[in-house]
Amino acid sequence: MRLAEYILRFERHLKGAVNLKSKDVKDYFIYNTLAMECFQAANTLMDLAQYIVAKKKLGFPSTYRELFEILEKEGYISEDELRTFKRLIFLRNLIAHEYYRISESELLEMVNLLEKCSGFVSRIKTEASWE
Repeated sequence: MRLAEYILRFERHLKGAVNLKSKDVKDYFIYNTLAMECFQAANTLMDLAQYIVAKKKLGFPSTYRELFEILEKEGYISEDELRTFKRLIFLRNLIAHEYYRISESELLEMVNLLEKCSGFVSRIKTEASWE
């Protein structure tokens, strides 16, 4: 059940971010709402990765970055996807720890990265029989 919740939450926040990316990101409310949608979607991807690593007993990562390195090593994601996840984590950390430093263009980049990550989520969704 948790797996389904993670997938649905990611899809909801991705949809919200995609809907906002065509709006005026310079607008205070659009900027903050987009940042929160991106932040929540990225957090959900990390939750999903933690769930898979724990459920499959793949290791004990000490960082979010290591989570995705394990998934790449085990064949769940490609090298290109690993680079996408690493950049996404960097941008997510800007929002979490230095929210005033993330630019409008970085938020839009984040939406594009999240869209790329939806392939991973779709694969997990189709392979969900192992839950």
